[in-house]
Amino acid sequence: MAIYQTLLRIFVAMAISLIAGCGGGGGGDSPAQPAQLRSGELITSNASIDPSNANLCAAPRSSTTDRPGLLNNEKAWVRALMDKTYLWYRDIPNTNAASYTAAAYGNSNYQALDAYFQALKTPLLTSSGKKVDEFSFTLPASQLSNQQAGITSGYGMRLTVISSTPPRIFRVLYVETGSPAANAGISRGDQIISIDGVSIDDNTSAGIATLNAGLSPAVSSKTTQFGLLAPGAAAPRNVSVTSSQSVTVTPVALTKTFTVGTQTVGYLVLNSFSIDSAELQLANAVTQLKAANITELVLDLRYNGGGFLDLSNQLAWMIGDSTLSGKVYERTMCNDKNPFAICNSSDLFQQTGMGFSLASGQALPQLGMKRVFVLTSASTCSASESVINGLDPFMQVIRIGNTTCGKPYGFFYLNNCGTSYAAMQFKGANAKGFGEYADGFAPTCTVADDLSKQLGDASEGMLAAALSYVRTGACSAFSSKTKALRQAIDTSIAGDFQVMRSALEEQRWYRARP
Repeated sequence: MAIYQTLLRIFVAMAISLIAGCGGGGGGDSPAQPAQLRSGELITSNASIDPSNANLCAAPRSSTTDRPGLLNNEKAWVRALMDKTYLWYRDIPNTNAASYTAAAYGNSNYQALDAYFQALKTPLLTSSGKKVDEFSFTLPASQLSNQQAGITSGYGMRLTVISSTPPRIFRVLYVETGSPAANAGISRGDQIISIDGVSIDDNTSAGIATLNAGLSPAVSSKTTQFGLLAPGAAAPRNVSVTSSQSVTVTPVALTKTFTVGTQTVGYLVLNSFSIDSAELQLANAVTQLKAANITELVLDLRYNGGGFLDLSNQLAWMIGDSTLSGKVYERTMCNDKNPFAICNSSDLFQQTGMGFSLASGQALPQLGMKRVFVLTSASTCSASESVINGLDPFMQVIRIGNTTCGKPYGFFYLNNCGTSYAAMQFKGANAKGFGEYADGFAPTCTVADDLSKQLGDASEGMLAAALSYVRTGACSAFSSKTKALRQAIDTSIAGDFQVMRSALEEQRWYRARP
C-alpha cells in the first residue's frame, strides 16, 4: 500500500528514495517563463496547457502520445500548468528551473520534476500557521489508475504512527476485509513490537533496513513476521503475513444499526471517496439502512481522506430528503483566469448514478434525515469535509471526534509524460458561500478515537458518544468521559490518530469536467 512509502519517512537514519523516477538526464536549463491564459481560453487537456511543450518528454514511453524531448520541455509545461491554473499563481516563488536537473536528483527525471513542482507552491500560511497548500502533489500516472480501481499493494492494514522516535509506537487502525492482514488475524488496535525479529525501536542501519523492508515490501509474496501486542494483552504474539500486489480496498467498510430507546440508529463506515466501487456500495448501504427504517444516522468519516466530489455529492443527497432537489451542494471558485469550464459554477445535489459503478441516471435512494452525526478526525479530509460543509445549510451536522484536516481545495488531474500533476486549482464553498475552513472543522463534541474497541462496537469511544447524544441530546458528559479515558489508559489507545497514507488519498477532484 502507498501508506508504507509514507511510513518510511520516520526512519531518518537512512537515505531512502520513496518513488522511482523515469531515469535519464537533462541538458542545460534556462528559467521557465510565466505563461499567460488568453481571454476565453479553457484548459481541456495537457496540450492546451502549453501546446509547444506538451508530450515532449525526456524519456518518452512507447505506445503513448509521448514524443522525444528534453527535461526542459517538461519543466516548461509544469510552469505553464502552475501559471495558468494554480489557485495561488500570484504567489509562486521566484524559482530557477535550471537548478532542477536529473543529475541533482539521483539521475531521476521524476524526482527533478517533482522537486521543481513543489518549489512553485505558495509559501502562504493559514491563520493557525500551517501551510495553505499542503496538498498539491505529483505521482506516476499508473498509480492513479490503480487507486481509482481500488487496487493497492501490501498487507491490507492501515497504520498510525503515534511516536516516530524510540520508544516508537505503531498501531493498526483497521484492516481491509479479505486482505492478507485480515486473514492473518491482525486487527484494529494491534501495536507493532517487532518486524522479523527486529525491535521497532532498533536504530542500527541493519535494523532499520529490516523494519523498512517489512513495512514496505518491495515485492509481492514477501512473508514478514510481525510481533504484535493487542490492547490489554499481557504479552505480544507473532503473526506471519504475506504481502500481495493486489489488495482490494472496500470503501464502505461497515453498515449496521443500533437501537437507542425508541430510535433506530444507522451506522455507516466510509473510508474513501476515491474508488469507483464506492458509488454502488454507498447506494446499497443506504438502501439497507432505509429498509431498516432508521431515524438517525451516524456517518463514520474518521479515516476518509476524500476523493471524487461527485461521490460525496451523491452521499449528501442520499442522507437528506427531496427538499434538497435543485439546491446547491458546492460552488467552485478558481483563480481569476477561470481556466476551466466549471469555474464559478454551482453543483446541485446529485440525484442519480453517474457511471462510476452504478448505472448512469439510476435514481439514488434517500434516508430523509433532518440531521446527521459525523465522526471526524485529523484524517477526515477534502471531499469528506465537503459532505459536512455541503449539508450544513440544510440540516444539523453534529461532528463528534476531533478537528478535520482543513482542505477546501481541489483539482483536475493533468498528465504529461507519464506523470500526473495535482495542483490545487479550485476552492469549494457551500450554498451559503462558506468555504473558509483551511484550519478544519472543529468538533461539536471532542471525543478520542478509541483503539481498544473495534469499529462498530457500541462501546467504542466516538460511536458511543454519538449514541449517547441520540439518547440525551448533549455531548458534555461524554466529553468529560473522554478526558477520563485518556487519563485512565495508555494514550496510544485513545487519541486523535492520523492515517498514514499517500497524498493521492487526501484529495477532492472531479472525474472529467474540462
